[in-house]
Amino acid sequence: MKSTFRILTIGCVVLTVWSPRSEGQASPSFDVAVIRRAEINANSGLQLFDGGRVRIMNEPSQLLIRLAFQLQDAQIAGGPGWVSADRYDIEAKTGGSERITPDQMGPLMQALLDERFGLKFHWETRDITAYALVTARGGPKLTPKADGDVSGMNSSRRGPAFHVTATATSMELLAGYLGNRLNQIVVNKTDLAGAYNFALDWVPDDTQETSVPSLPTALLEQLGLRLQSQKAPTRVLVIDRIERPSEN
Repeated sequence: MKSTFRILTIGCVVLTVWSPRSEGQASPSFDVAVIRRAEINANSGLQLFDGGRVRIMNEPSQLLIRLAFQLQDAQIAGGPGWVSADRYDIEAKTGGSERITPDQMGPLMQALLDERFGLKFHWETRDITAYALVTARGGPKLTPKADGDVSGMNSSRRGPAFHVTATATSMELLAGYLGNRLNQIVVNKTDLAGAYNFALDWVPDDTQETSVPSLPTALLEQLGLRLQSQKAPTRVLVIDRIERPSEN
């Protein structure tokens, strides 16, 4: 079976910067948020619309935490197994007329997690093995974006193989995608500014008998980039409590 999902810029790595709200500061939140358990094998993704609407399809609550606090999966610790296993469809709107911006998404998701999932957490700094995304010898194999290209990554899967088509995509966004696929922290150290178009075909490391390479090898051969292992103190969100949301 072929499954396809779309990852927008905001869905792959968050472009907001989290900071604590000062006392008395208004907390932005959705006016309406409908949450339901997703159908098995449904398409996944995140879409933003005019009118302050957001649609999240077949995604775990772990994605909401990533969006809320600008994290990769490896920076989220603790919590029950359903945080990454259970998937939800969410339709929400702010009541505003404009499309939600990346700067607004973080606080909105923080409020949703607090109000509907009862999220309680604390921060720790842990030494975590991470990867630096760097250019390989010979330079990158990337095409600069064209005028009018819309930023986004489309990923499809046939059997064990993933195919990614990216347009107007930054290296920070690519690093976030790699980190979440490898379950490791990946930091952009390429010094490549701007946005690029590229395609990437890869399979998980444990795949047997396939002509498609693993993700690190595909990265090197197809994009002229490589992952360099390093260990560094990293900020980690530790879940103290989270509850399944009531459906509506």
